[in-house]
Amino acid sequence: MPEYKGTLLEETPRSSSSEDRYKTLFERINAAAFLTTFEGQVLEANQRSYEFLGYEGSMLLRLSLQDILSEETDWASCKDELAAHGCMTFESESVGKDGTRIPVEVSISIFRMDGKLVMFVLLWDITERKNQEKRLRESEKKYHGLFEYTTDGIIVLDAHGDILDVNTRMCEMLDRTKSDLLSKNLFSMDVLTAKSLPAVIQQFEQLLSEKNATSYVTEIKNKQGRVLDAEISSFFLVKKQNEVDNFVLIIRDITARNEAEKKRVLEHELLTTLLENIPDPVYFKDEQNRFLLINKAQAVQWNLPAVDLIGKVDGQDVPCEQAQKRAQEDSLVLRSGLAVANRLECVVTEEGLERWALVTKLPRYNVEGEIVGVLGISRDMTEWKDLEAESERHQELLRSLLDALPVAVAFKDIEHRFILVNKQMAARLGTVPDAMVERTEFEYLPREQAQKSLENDTKVLSTGTSMIDTLEQVTDPCGAFQWVVVTRVPRFNRDGVVIGLLTIWREATELKGQKDATF
Repeated sequence: MPEYKGTLLEETPRSSSSEDRYKTLFERINAAAFLTTFEGQVLEANQRSYEFLGYEGSMLLRLSLQDILSEETDWASCKDELAAHGCMTFESESVGKDGTRIPVEVSISIFRMDGKLVMFVLLWDITERKNQEKRLRESEKKYHGLFEYTTDGIIVLDAHGDILDVNTRMCEMLDRTKSDLLSKNLFSMDVLTAKSLPAVIQQFEQLLSEKNATSYVTEIKNKQGRVLDAEISSFFLVKKQNEVDNFVLIIRDITARNEAEKKRVLEHELLTTLLENIPDPVYFKDEQNRFLLINKAQAVQWNLPAVDLIGKVDGQDVPCEQAQKRAQEDSLVLRSGLAVANRLECVVTEEGLERWALVTKLPRYNVEGEIVGVLGISRDMTEWKDLEAESERHQELLRSLLDALPVAVAFKDIEHRFILVNKQMAARLGTVPDAMVERTEFEYLPREQAQKSLENDTKVLSTGTSMIDTLEQVTDPCGAFQWVVVTRVPRFNRDGVVIGLLTIWREATELKGQKDATF
């Protein structure tokens, strides 16, 4: 046993009254109490110790402190501490009869009784304190996680505006390190702009006086001088005796949000301008077949104010027969996701007039790729259809005229390809008119003749000057030579640019024979 060097209580004879008081104290103390030898052998144990450890009878008197406390307890060090100071307190775990471990605070003091060193040992149940410490650690961990990993910047200030703490996000926003910010005064740093400094000071002073949390939008500046739009929420963190101790500023960078909002407003303005000025009727519907947006041209076509149709299901205010057909088709686009592109359809108005429209319907998608509505666009093609019909009539008249002429006629483009020929020209070359479109004379005449014709055509195309009544030899489908008088006239577009030529052949074989006979 190590030599005891501490100061002991003087051993005094115990009277029956003092022993009674000792017993009463020993039993009533709200802790497991033991009287042990200096080696730790239990000599006495109070009732609380039996209840605390789950033992019965005199079982505890056969145990030592090594049996009662965790095996991790360093008893050699404990004895040295006791020998040096006479008492000690430490934390350990008690081990119950059933193996249950309970955190305890162990208080040991030594004294001499009947000439021998003994120890008075108290085991205090510190379960609740440990639980509180655990909750505090978890709370601190949560606070640290919230403080460090929130997407907002956080600054903790004292009542003078000096920075006590700052999180990582705030450092990132300001492009500064923590050492650059800690212990600095927020109002004297180059963080607030000339515009935001007075506003933040005013809010800070208001918070000091009224002690009400505030939120406002202003701006801050990072180390590089870039100005950021910021939303600041401020409140007091701790309040002592009705005085504010620390302040917290939560700063959210809303620069990207503001830029996105400006972009959204601009896009909305552009869309509105486009829809209101585009001559084509346009409407947007949701997945319930209700109108979300209708442009001016569409409202005019339906002869109804656009505002009266928004939120309405198709068919409520638009002529029923048309609306039913449109609603069915729009529903099909919603279900299938298949677009209707540039489909020409005929619509009969309430007045019984036929109108033609080129219709396009597209499914609308959200960011998740889900169909959320339909976009419908139509273009009035009535005038175009009328022009097309007129053009067809003109073409028919032109074809009739060409076929009635006693001469062979052909129109060519700038590449010398036939674009229109009459029956006489086709018959001379042994084919039909439609078969000659997009083809050249090289497919119908001997190469030498075709080359000669090409050279003459090229002169007309390059100079823009007509060639009138040139005598040329051609071969008919049977291989016989014929003579024709050819007239070539250039064709011009509206800008005066040559785009092709007109060729007219007249029979000249007999004329050629007469000339030869004369000579």
